[in-house]
Amino acid sequence: MKRYLVVLITIAMLISMVPVLGLAGAQDDMTIVVIGKSVHPYWSNVELGVKAAGEALGLPEDQVIFFVPPREDVAAQIQAMETYIAAGVTGIAIAPSDPAALEPVMARAAEAGIWVTTLDTPPVEDSVSTVYIGTDNFTAGTIAGEAMLQLLPDGGKVGIGRGSDTALNALQRTDGFLAAIEGSNIEALEPVNDREDFGTALQLANSVISANPDLAGAFGVYAYNGPAWATAVTEADMVGDIKVVAFDATTDHINFIMSGAIQATVAQREYDMGYQSVMVIAALAQNEDTEAVLAEFGAVEGVIDTGVDVLTPANVKDYEAGLDEKGVPHEWTTADWEPAEDAFEFVMPEEEEAAEMEEAVATEEAAE
Repeated sequence: MKRYLVVLITIAMLISMVPVLGLAGAQDDMTIVVIGKSVHPYWSNVELGVKAAGEALGLPEDQVIFFVPPREDVAAQIQAMETYIAAGVTGIAIAPSDPAALEPVMARAAEAGIWVTTLDTPPVEDSVSTVYIGTDNFTAGTIAGEAMLQLLPDGGKVGIGRGSDTALNALQRTDGFLAAIEGSNIEALEPVNDREDFGTALQLANSVISANPDLAGAFGVYAYNGPAWATAVTEADMVGDIKVVAFDATTDHINFIMSGAIQATVAQREYDMGYQSVMVIAALAQNEDTEAVLAEFGAVEGVIDTGVDVLTPANVKDYEAGLDEKGVPHEWTTADWEPAEDAFEFVMPEEEEAAEMEEAVATEEAAE
């Protein structure tokens, strides 16, 4: 795998390494619920991981449940939590659309003896959530910011679209992005909030482009934000003129990378989030030593970081080959497509620094 592809942990290896800690046979009365945020391909990938974990544990479909409301809806998530608390399920993993609003019902679940974990979106500080499984969102945001810096070395205005002003993942990704571009000539516009609705996201993207004819870049914080920006850029006939950095790797993202409308996307490992959420709750339910379980899953300070991959036109074919090798399903293909010779190649900051040092040493040696 080329150096500019952020280390890709193979799903096959992940599955084979997942600690079982006594899970030789799943309990007949075990029921695990995973609650996502909205109907979207991103959450469909989470669901695939959830189902795969259920199959690995030998649990029937009615004992491993995945639920998402049609669109981001805090009240619907709370109602779902109440329903599963009343049903007395074994554990609930939730991606809280509003962590503060969900914390009280999460606490009621914990008080009822139900294991509670979070995925995708970190909970509030001192939450009853036993562990957070997902992306280190601030770090991922800084990576997105580094990509934008490489795309816009001379700076320029950059729009930011996101689906929430309260969800910690949205805030942390935004903060990380802003931290990365701080001190540069990039001017970040005020983030626009579409409340996790693609139609609204597209409208807002069009409005930002119209209001800023000199817009140089756009950052999509949520999974659909990148395609929304890319659609707006395409409709404005500004593909390549406005550099788009996105999050996640759905079919839309890949198609827009191949069309040139998205230059880079920070791909989360949402399949892993779903898979590990189920496996962790199953392990917690059957082992008394919580700390030992979390340690076996690699938790650090209450976080199991699933990592990210940075996809660009230069490495998306390698990424696809890696997914195919591991048997991870995807609806898109790069067959019959080749990147341009000058396709954008993202270099991680430490690699860039090492390359610059190597070049400097080579220059000095040549001068001697």
